[in-house]
Amino acid sequence: MPVHGVLFDLGGTLLHYNARDTTWEDTEKTGARSVYQRLLEEGLTLPPEAESLDAAWTGALAFWMQIVERYDPKTLKMADFLRAMAAAWNMDSLTDSLIEALGPLYMRAIQAHVYPLEGAVDTLRSLRERGLRIGLISNTIWPGTAHLEDLERHSLLDLIDHTIFSADVEAWKTRREVFQLGLDALNLRAEETIFVGDALYHDIWGAQQAGLRTVWIEQERVWTPDGITVHPDATIRRLPELLDIIETWQSP
Repeated sequence: MPVHGVLFDLGGTLLHYNARDTTWEDTEKTGARSVYQRLLEEGLTLPPEAESLDAAWTGALAFWMQIVERYDPKTLKMADFLRAMAAAWNMDSLTDSLIEALGPLYMRAIQAHVYPLEGAVDTLRSLRERGLRIGLISNTIWPGTAHLEDLERHSLLDLIDHTIFSADVEAWKTRREVFQLGLDALNLRAEETIFVGDALYHDIWGAQQAGLRTVWIEQERVWTPDGITVHPDATIRRLPELLDIIETWQSP
């Protein structure tokens, strides 16, 4: 079946959210540090900074595991994440207005280091020139408006026909319904659409359950739940390699 559209993941696929030569842990601590400093400015008593940042990282891992272990999309949002972080610092009674103010601080600290994957703009432009429809589905606790800013800043937004952010639509990969939202938005069928992502479980396994062909951007470290084996339809190391994969799949 010829390919008529491509759905992309965001973080690690089109944009890097970890600063160069850093880890996910470093990124979470960057955001948490900005929250910590603001709470100190509010005159609140907090544990020592290093201890607090370690607790924030542990809490972030636990928060993201909710996607797998006790999926409730209504509680996988920035405000819930920040309240969980504050609770780890023995702050259980922050006002809604303060929580609302902390979100942009957390995001901006991370956004300052965002940069595109090599070849991202040229790859998307080439896909559009070939007449393919392009969409994006991102698992994120951030409001989609923040990620739209990132995409626009790095000249990617105008190359994408439709974007879906999990916290906005309250549906997360690996759930079939979020992939169907992407297909419907592009007026495509699963069998004529490719999903491209870096997360072997949420992106690749999830998309395959929805009937899409998949291209995995190979990662050194991978995670899948016990009992889940994932076999991408194709594997690449650099985003521009996607063009040759699609060309091969277009052949009769």
